[in-house]
Amino acid sequence: MLAKLRRHLTGLATALTGSVVVAVTFFSFLTCANLYITRGQTAFESDVTAFVAQWELNQSLDLVQIQDLAQRSEIDLYLEENGTPLFLSNLSQQTVSVEELQEVLMNAGFDITAAPLSSYSEDCLIQKVQLGGKDVRILAIKQAHSESWHLLIAWQSLEEERQILGWVAIGFILLTLIGIILVASLCWVVAGRAIRPVEYAMQQQKEFVRAAGHELRTPLGVLRAGLSILPNEDAKKATRHIALMSEETVRMGKLIDQLLILSGGGIVHSSQPEKFEPDTLLLSLAEEWEPIIYKAKRHLKVNLPENNLPTVTASREEIRQILIVYIDNALQYAPVDSCIVFECCEAKHGIRWTIRDYGPGISNFNKSKVFQRFWRADSSRTDHSHFGLGLSVAAELATRCGARIGVSDTPGGGASFWVEVQSSR
Repeated sequence: MLAKLRRHLTGLATALTGSVVVAVTFFSFLTCANLYITRGQTAFESDVTAFVAQWELNQSLDLVQIQDLAQRSEIDLYLEENGTPLFLSNLSQQTVSVEELQEVLMNAGFDITAAPLSSYSEDCLIQKVQLGGKDVRILAIKQAHSESWHLLIAWQSLEEERQILGWVAIGFILLTLIGIILVASLCWVVAGRAIRPVEYAMQQQKEFVRAAGHELRTPLGVLRAGLSILPNEDAKKATRHIALMSEETVRMGKLIDQLLILSGGGIVHSSQPEKFEPDTLLLSLAEEWEPIIYKAKRHLKVNLPENNLPTVTASREEIRQILIVYIDNALQYAPVDSCIVFECCEAKHGIRWTIRDYGPGISNFNKSKVFQRFWRADSSRTDHSHFGLGLSVAAELATRCGARIGVSDTPGGGASFWVEVQSSR
């Protein structure tokens, strides 16, 4: 599915970007073609106009000059004086007759048989017309003198210009294709990077569902086994099996609550930020958990600074639940007769609460994984009272209330989990 998504994203991005590339290339070609055509037309008009000016100045024809103009500009010339033909060049060997030229000019409203109406010259420019099966441009000029008038018809084949534009168009097409291929390659790479978080999330979801199913199978198996043998047991054994099944239902309820919190649909909602004393929160937790810690054959120690701590404005309930997760985790891994330390102090970014244990600790490699769902420092342990969800629940709660969490090494060995919020100072 992800491969298909990557192909679709690549295709869509390539289509959109390719459309822009094609549009830009097309308009660039049109601009270049118009500039090239305009330049050729301007050069054609300039050469013809210069020849007419020279003819008017000298009042005579220089055949060498005419031949030079015709060869240099690759144009053909037809000259008349008072309606009498004087010269016709046909260097390009076009099958264009004077009659065809005259007909085209007459159709354009330029009467080549009549003298100019004044001493000013008259001209007619036809940028493109097909004569003899080829495209040509035509410029006709009539010029009046005191006792005579001159007619010049110049035409130029557009065949070479069309060929050059054809090669330019092929070049633009090749560049466009290369550009689209490069864009498609880039889009393929970018799409691969874009769906990488989706792929990771899907993998995490699969692992989450698989681990959740595995964790739920154990209490369900116990319940199923207990219910199957319960009708045949005496009262004493039945009471024992009912107690076991009750413990499993508590475990299952705890797991379901944690799953609901992680899914965002749990009953625990972000509480409103409130102002409270950070040391008071820690002392109340110590008082609540002291019997449980001593019952588990661990020792409790509370470390508070000598100076009064500033108050904090934060979601008190979320902070409390995060610390409870830390305490529960410390009870799981702290050795018997070891000490669990509750600390609260000022840190660089605010107030920090820390729960320390002197257990096996966490390697630097695993520190980045401890807040992942279903991760356990010792995957081989057989105790199923913890599901590997607690620390990920703490991460979810920290995200909700905007707190910072982390883990560091306890001096002397062990793990120190902390949560930090900004102080009100």
